[in-house]
Amino acid sequence: MFRIMVAEDEPLILQSICEKIRASDKDFKIVGEYENGEYALLELDVVKPHVLLTDIYMPVMDGLTLIEHVQSHSPSTICAVLTGYRDFEYARKAIQLGVSDYLLKPPSAENIAKFLTEVKEKLTRNQALVEAELLQQWAYHKENGNVYSPELQQLSQEYFYHACYIVIYVWMPPQMSHAAYRLGEARDFDEHLHAGEKAYFVPSASSHQRMIVVGVHGHSDSRSQRLAELAASLLEADACCVTAATIGKLQTELFAAAQKLHKVAYSRFPLQGAQALAWHSREPAYEVPMLPIPGGLEQELSSLLFKQRKTEFVKKLELLLHGEAWFSASRLQWLQSLSYLMNTWTTQNAELARRVAGIRWSDELEDAIWQATDANALIQHVKELHASLFDALEQDKEIEASWVDELKSYLETRYMDNIALTDIADRTGLNGSYVGRVFKRKYGHSPIDYLIQIRLAKAKQLIREKPRLLFKDVAELVGYTDPFYFSKLFKQWTGQTPREFKKSQADE
Repeated sequence: MFRIMVAEDEPLILQSICEKIRASDKDFKIVGEYENGEYALLELDVVKPHVLLTDIYMPVMDGLTLIEHVQSHSPSTICAVLTGYRDFEYARKAIQLGVSDYLLKPPSAENIAKFLTEVKEKLTRNQALVEAELLQQWAYHKENGNVYSPELQQLSQEYFYHACYIVIYVWMPPQMSHAAYRLGEARDFDEHLHAGEKAYFVPSASSHQRMIVVGVHGHSDSRSQRLAELAASLLEADACCVTAATIGKLQTELFAAAQKLHKVAYSRFPLQGAQALAWHSREPAYEVPMLPIPGGLEQELSSLLFKQRKTEFVKKLELLLHGEAWFSASRLQWLQSLSYLMNTWTTQNAELARRVAGIRWSDELEDAIWQATDANALIQHVKELHASLFDALEQDKEIEASWVDELKSYLETRYMDNIALTDIADRTGLNGSYVGRVFKRKYGHSPIDYLIQIRLAKAKQLIREKPRLLFKDVAELVGYTDPFYFSKLFKQWTGQTPREFKKSQADE
């Protein structure tokens, strides 16, 4: 429930403290063990601790400097220090910095237990913190089967007492995730709520999704719609999808509702303009109508494709895609309708069917649809993808081109440089989406994902072979100037923070 990080440069004392914390209170989870302040600071934004317990004397960055940084980056984190009898002056300075407490080294199990009890009392008095933590667990980690102490279970019943809850889910593409922060605070919803009702903002699990839970005394579909529209208007985003559901008990129903709402939002994500959709969780079925494809045009496209008349085919396809019904449709409709066209063609031509299977057409079509920022970009992506069919029928000449292997070699040798997708496109002289598509066909990953894998593999090698190297230096050596971003990326791709990976290597 409560995350605690421990910084102590003496390994045996660090191990002893962590063992005592784990044995004392199951509501505390150790999310980081560090031998100096800089290691702890690098992962502060990754582990987001509620509590920091740090030694004063440590190499590279001492405990007092660490506390100053923590209070700047995470002012809600409770800080406490480990100190010896002769360090009372330092302990007094730490108290002046606002630390919660200090423990004499080495702390006994009784002192650790007393410290955790006092800290938990402070944390549980922070109602907003407890509400946010419980909501995050229920919304994103229900499958973990977390068991809370009777005290926290009782608090959840006291804090969440409404008859039912409207869950508002916001999804937008990653490139527009900055707009999600415009949702503001709960007070934006206050004037739209009745007396005694309350809005809770659930801590986000990723940068492109947000969730608001509104406790209400009664529910109607029209009210869900109004609150979803309110969230969409607060975003002021060029493209977003807002869905709403009604549930009874948060602890048992929020995770399932969040999963369903994510699926609906992702499926109905609009091509342009903000869109609010109300959806009732107890009526999950919905239909996605096929888009109109004139019979004559379908036959023309088929004929031009099989006759290898690329220019005419692309023009006819563009005419179809610019139709009013297509231009205003949902992404899921595009996916289903274009998949239907391809299935029709492949049943008529065995060679096309073999080639489409070889280039993973379905995956590429899905990527082209979900990654486009608007309708015009989507049309361009779909045109390029269909144009590549002609190359596919000519034995995929583009994959045999030398630039693909040259690009792979470039990424492997220049991974430490600041490389963006636009740099890759400029280097090849080709369209960026085309470069990404062809590269992924041959190597199974986009150029940027391939670059990330190279960098993280090199980072792991550096951590193994040069254990004294600081993580910020490792980050710079593999092409990342921001060590905090490097730590986040490392955790996202490997499942471990750099510190955790280093420790796992030492234990082997």
